[in-house]
Amino acid sequence: MSTLLESQVYWRLLALSQQLPSVEQGRLFDWICSLLTGPLNSAALETLTLSQLQAAALPEMAALSAGQWSALVTLLHGELPAHLDPKPVAGAAEGAMRAAFASNDGLTINGHFGSCPLFFVYQLTSTEHRLIDIRRFSARDAETAGGESNEARAELLADCQLLFCEAIGGPAAARVIRHGIHPVKIKRDPVIAVQLVELQRLLGGQLPPWLAKALGRKDDLASRFDLEVEE
Repeated sequence: MSTLLESQVYWRLLALSQQLPSVEQGRLFDWICSLLTGPLNSAALETLTLSQLQAAALPEMAALSAGQWSALVTLLHGELPAHLDPKPVAGAAEGAMRAAFASNDGLTINGHFGSCPLFFVYQLTSTEHRLIDIRRFSARDAETAGGESNEARAELLADCQLLFCEAIGGPAAARVIRHGIHPVKIKRDPVIAVQLVELQRLLGGQLPPWLAKALGRKDDLASRFDLEVEE
């Protein structure tokens, strides 16, 4: 299967693999391709029917319920789960902040800043959060950037105040900070949803000075949020 997929196909296949974790990803994607009569694209996926999928089901799918089968068809036809379906906004809302999460799946913070291909960008206030963008940094982007890959990654996230990642080296952290982004190395609770709730709690209370300044707030008490940069 070609690795050069249109964006919608990429996200639909990723969502499908998350719905069927018991099926090896490559095997799952090959199964989908075997059901198509033409190239793998979003239009072709939308022609697949429930009866087609069930008639050619893999052994691992034997226990799927009617509801689960229906959800698979919905995914393939383009209705993505919230964590893979960004809703762009025009400019940052007043009092809001933006946080980027290095993640390979949109569910957990499991990417190293210097190698993760995906960054999930959320806009938050104390009462709500919203996925507004998913930014990709491909192998081709890295090749183009050459020795300035970390700089290019930082520029990609320049409108964010926070960057959550599994790991980040000292020189890379310095570059990120120069762009006004505070790097956060996660040592516990790597689930993005958990961190979003904690960030909302933080925004509703007393902010660390650097974040208060970035958001135009006057809070000046020490942070109650554990932010750590890897040395």
